[in-house]
Amino acid sequence: MSHRLVMTVLITCWIILRTSAFSVQKHENASDLAVDRMEPAVHVANRAFPSVADIYPEIGTDLTQVTWAHGVDTRKKLERALRGSVMMIEADVSLGKFKGDPLSSNRPIMAHPPVTASDLTLETFLDMVLDESQYKGIKLDFKSNEVLEQALQIIKSRENRIRVPLWLNADIIQGPVGATTEPLNTDMFLSLTKFYFPTAVISVGWTTKLGKEPGSYTFDHVRKMRDVLTAAQVTAPVTFPVRAALVTTLESRKNMLWLLNQIPGSTITIWSSFGDKVDVPALLDFIDAIGKEFVYIDVQRGLRCQISRYRTFRSASSWLLNTLAIARTGKFPAGTGFLALITYVTCMTSFLPWNADSYTRQ
Repeated sequence: MSHRLVMTVLITCWIILRTSAFSVQKHENASDLAVDRMEPAVHVANRAFPSVADIYPEIGTDLTQVTWAHGVDTRKKLERALRGSVMMIEADVSLGKFKGDPLSSNRPIMAHPPVTASDLTLETFLDMVLDESQYKGIKLDFKSNEVLEQALQIIKSRENRIRVPLWLNADIIQGPVGATTEPLNTDMFLSLTKFYFPTAVISVGWTTKLGKEPGSYTFDHVRKMRDVLTAAQVTAPVTFPVRAALVTTLESRKNMLWLLNQIPGSTITIWSSFGDKVDVPALLDFIDAIGKEFVYIDVQRGLRCQISRYRTFRSASSWLLNTLAIARTGKFPAGTGFLALITYVTCMTSFLPWNADSYTRQ
């Protein structure tokens, strides 16, 4: 191989790596999982809140391009998220004490159990986000039945100021794998959100727990979700938050496709916890099968890095295999295991313990 050819190959690979993005390819076996889908931009009568694409038209129909700040439960994290370039801010709403007034009664604060005190109340969180000149969407994750209606009333008092996407989230069904966390009361959540905010995005998911064996979202899980949404006559836009480590099986993929068909215009929001072990190639297969116009990706920085790098390396290795004589030997290490390994190595600093908090800084 000539020196000039080697340099050409190296330069081309470097360009591919530098310009990579979340370009989603169709899964090669997706044909046998094909389903009839509604158009992503489903019209909702009297929609009160814009979609993410309305305030960030540059994403087009590619929902995987939406960026997130996750677990924004302190004033410092919120200030950082508001200064940054994220499009959506996710935060947890619990009933607890405000650190600035520890003797006061419990109120809606921004905190994830088991934390019971915060320097950020729901009122302050909303006011800081809504006062910003740069629009950022709001996703509120309600952690208990007790906080729900009081929090919704606080949000309602600011409704005329909300000019950004509003998502209301809760785990309302017990899910995989043998999850022990108690979900919110299904009827209460769906009825109250419909009463106070009939056009906000309803984000409804399952409680989860990772075990030693890989788990899946079963047909029973998705059937129960379909049944409760149908019974509640939900007409608002719906997204289903699913844990990245649990959607990498064929069973999960088929069942989620079925659920999306059952609820017109619905989408998927992929999330993960720091430390979750995720099969990245299988996760990309899931995203490709669903379609990037129906999938949000709200994951920690390390996993997002892996997703991006794996796509890049997969594209680069395919190009090399088709271009170089090495392809004829059949020995080039371009299998999914090898590519997954090198993506982990190149992203490994994102998985260090002191980077756990970086989940809030995407």
